[in-house]
Amino acid sequence: MASSAIVGAAVLVASPAAAQELKLSAFQQFMVSGGDSDGDDSDRGFGFATNTEIHVNGSIMADNGITFGFRVELEADAGATNNVDENSVWASGGFGKLEFGNNDGVEDTFMVNGSNSGVDYGGVGNPTSNFLDDGNAFVGAARTSVDLRGGVESSDATKISYTTPNFSGFSMGLSYTPNTAHDGEGNSFTGSDDGGFHDQIGVGLGYEGEFNGFGLELALVGAYASADEEPEDDAYGIGGGIAVSFSGFTIATGAVYDDFDDNGGKGWAWDAGIGYAAGPWSFSVNGIYSEDDDSDDELLAGSANVGYNLAPGVSVFLTGYVGNEDLGAGGDNDIVAVTSGLKLAF
Repeated sequence: MASSAIVGAAVLVASPAAAQELKLSAFQQFMVSGGDSDGDDSDRGFGFATNTEIHVNGSIMADNGITFGFRVELEADAGATNNVDENSVWASGGFGKLEFGNNDGVEDTFMVNGSNSGVDYGGVGNPTSNFLDDGNAFVGAARTSVDLRGGVESSDATKISYTTPNFSGFSMGLSYTPNTAHDGEGNSFTGSDDGGFHDQIGVGLGYEGEFNGFGLELALVGAYASADEEPEDDAYGIGGGIAVSFSGFTIATGAVYDDFDDNGGKGWAWDAGIGYAAGPWSFSVNGIYSEDDDSDDELLAGSANVGYNLAPGVSVFLTGYVGNEDLGAGGDNDIVAVTSGLKLAF
């Protein structure tokens, strides 16, 4: 923290700004989704949903080469209770990049998994269509994507992150979050060490390179968080993955494991995917297996996705999802879902 403060003070006394830039971008997506789940007790097996965001990005380059910036991601869907998704300020230069605010930790931003092959809404790794995300489709404790669980995964809680410069394709990241429970609330002063997880530290190591037409991505991530509330069990997690791209194809896989001891037990997940893009068309097939050791719940699922770009910034997609939850308490939960959408981005 002291080192971060020293570097932060150094960049704040930079020379007067020489160049400024402000960008506004936005997207809106309309989705139709339907399906069936043994755990779903709703009156309707289909529905409509929207996903809308407005992004504001600003940057100022000082005469000494240091660039300062900010970003705000606004949720613009009707009825949204929290209208800010992420927001942060940052400074970058030869020293790397420092970011302060409500943004994902490096244990998330560095991660590579099967979703890197290309997954749209409603697919494995992104089950956020209105049917799969309504709280009824999945009833077990096994995770639905290859990400660390909340608490050891800091999500958008207020934090400080640092990323090194790129060295021959390699980079490293470190983030610190005082209170992971304050997800995007913008004030960790009100956090209490006797409830939930605190003092979370995330680390990430990544590589990106290209060799004779082959692209390669590698990632190794880890996180640790403290817990003072009984039973006072700290949590940690590790994960990593690889993605290879060539001739329009992308093959990707990843795995995560975390241990909350008596605060949630152990769990792990593995996924894999293959995607192909040619002209306006894109295709992907993905699968996942996850297990929660505390409840003995398991999830085995797969999805297929096809997308088409109608025009620059205009696309449509169709995704099918099939899954089975083996519930440790007894019984199974079979899930089938289909999602289609229209997206405009500017």
